[in-house]
Amino acid sequence: MNYFYFFFFLSLSALLWIKPLIFFICKKVNEAENLNILGALTFTLGISLIVFSINTDWQERLWILLTLILGILLCIRGLFVIFFLKQIKNILPVYLNHYYKFTTSISLMMMILAFFIVSTDYIGPQKNINECKSDSVISVICGFSNPEDIVVTPDNKFLLMSEFGGISPYGNTSAGDFALLRLADNKKIKPIITFDQNIWGDATCPQNNVFGPHGIDLVQREDGRYQFNVINHYPNETIEIFELIKTDDSRETWSLVWKGCINVPDKYYFNDVALKRNGTFYASHMYPRDIDMVKWLRTSLFKNDSGLVVKWDGNSFKEIPNSEGSGPNGISLDERSNILFISYNQGDKIVRFDLSINKIVNSFKVESPDNIFLHKNSAWITSLDFQPNDAGDCINKPACSLPFTIYEIDSETFEVFHENSFKKTVFGLPTIAVPIENKIFMGSFHSDRLGYYIRK
Repeated sequence: MNYFYFFFFLSLSALLWIKPLIFFICKKVNEAENLNILGALTFTLGISLIVFSINTDWQERLWILLTLILGILLCIRGLFVIFFLKQIKNILPVYLNHYYKFTTSISLMMMILAFFIVSTDYIGPQKNINECKSDSVISVICGFSNPEDIVVTPDNKFLLMSEFGGISPYGNTSAGDFALLRLADNKKIKPIITFDQNIWGDATCPQNNVFGPHGIDLVQREDGRYQFNVINHYPNETIEIFELIKTDDSRETWSLVWKGCINVPDKYYFNDVALKRNGTFYASHMYPRDIDMVKWLRTSLFKNDSGLVVKWDGNSFKEIPNSEGSGPNGISLDERSNILFISYNQGDKIVRFDLSINKIVNSFKVESPDNIFLHKNSAWITSLDFQPNDAGDCINKPACSLPFTIYEIDSETFEVFHENSFKKTVFGLPTIAVPIENKIFMGSFHSDRLGYYIRK
């Protein structure tokens, strides 16, 4: 609705400058003996908007508040048209004689309003969640640092996640880490990382001892071993490749063995990765690496193409035709059907992309989707229910309580199986939802905690 109002007010702002149209309307008003029908319709529309608004949290969402105000104004306008038509006719010559003065002022106000509403949505108070405590809605597991992406270990006993450092244009590129969550007791474990020869990557890519992990994926290779790929931003842009190995100590956990890396060309800025069993993979190029915040906001506003999906075939990166979109983010691969699921974060949609014909075959509208988790016949996705500027208040907080929604949709038809919306809870800014039995675990790009809720 924010974008509807954005284009609505921009359109009105432009229409005001069509002088022949404005003069024609004024002429018809002056010639009319009465406009009772128009007034009644306007009043009825206003009442409808008011009724809709007051039955929602109008004081917390800008577009709903604006709908309420518009409803009141339409009611007033309808009554004026019915009862004070003569006075309106007396005012019209003043407007027409000073057409450019009035038009400039009104048009400018509408343009300002249009850009304001598209940059801000949630205006209600946020919950103070600086202290990491569960509530009756969401349980939290503390001690994590931006658990942005999550995979499940082969034994289904652990969650393995990337602890996101940072990327431009949101801030400085910085180091992050990896973490395991033992599901039996919700205990955080730091995985042991050892280094082997570069046998799964590109021989020209040097070994690093620190990482800035972002998107991750895990697959069982054709040779039976488990390959774990990581989009890495620090200290250089690379794809880091590990083997996931079960430890032989008493902890019965998992460790990572570095098996190589691949340098990312300067033209790409990757977000997520989707592995094939033969070791090749797809990666989402989200936008130019040198993008600034102004360009990022412009992409979010106008939904213009900023990136695409590429494939590493073992030797080089090749761009996937027809995968262009606004802010390609999370990707997941169903290798059996050769379907790639792509999340266009700034384009507000996820798609089902058939790699055999390089074509989108289905699409689902959702606000700011991030990572996509495939489970059985479902795709789990997150939605941020606010505008980009709203998150500015969260920068200096350990966690954020802005509203969000978790969706479970049919991975083929995109029919909604499960939808759960949250606001003013102890978790926010989710990036991934992972179902484990009746628990839905959530990661975040800006949080000191994991969250989960019980699916009812």
